[in-house]
Amino acid sequence: MATGAFLLMAIVVMCAAAFATAPLPAVVARDPAAARDLVALMRSGERGGWIVTYDFTRTLANGRVLRQRGTEGRSALWHVATLGTAMTIERGDVTYTCALVGDRSGCRKAADRAALPESEVVRVAVASGSYDVVREPGTTIAGRRARCFRMSATGQGSLPDFGVQTDRCLSDEGMPLRLVVARPPGDVNEQVATAAQYPATPAQVKALAASFAEEPAGGQR
Repeated sequence: MATGAFLLMAIVVMCAAAFATAPLPAVVARDPAAARDLVALMRSGERGGWIVTYDFTRTLANGRVLRQRGTEGRSALWHVATLGTAMTIERGDVTYTCALVGDRSGCRKAADRAALPESEVVRVAVASGSYDVVREPGTTIAGRRARCFRMSATGQGSLPDFGVQTDRCLSDEGMPLRLVVARPPGDVNEQVATAAQYPATPAQVKALAASFAEEPAGGQR
């Protein structure tokens, strides 16, 4: 083992000498400015009015692939997220969870207090040292310019929602256009926008909820 370690060290030294005059690419593991920009974009999206339709893919560690369609919409009073036959509605300080069975839907009140904004969860996770953020190359998704970021767990605790790595692309308005979350033991969730509407009116976002479940949207529960 000692001989192997010596040889490895020798190779490293020789490689370092060979490339001493050549510029090396910078390896960035933590970019505080990128973290601030990510949080700012997410906050803009949480305050904005928009609707995004996306394809959702879950790839399990055993290779099995599950696919669904989803929609998410936000307005000043509403946050609606649907995935397959499930929907979550946040309206003010009240959260509902709904399920669609056949042509009937049922909803129940999940909480009387609004969930902590995801942008704040990201901010705290980075500030605590649990995750680092770097920029990723920008791209175009659903016809919109997307700014992309990568969150990586540092080994000092991780959150189920972010897994060991989260790639996130958002529009200039903060609309979520792509989200990829990798979790142990190798499961990966990915959602990619296929259509993005900005701006969207409160009535349009409310109609998104009402099309799935009439009662919470109508204020009966």
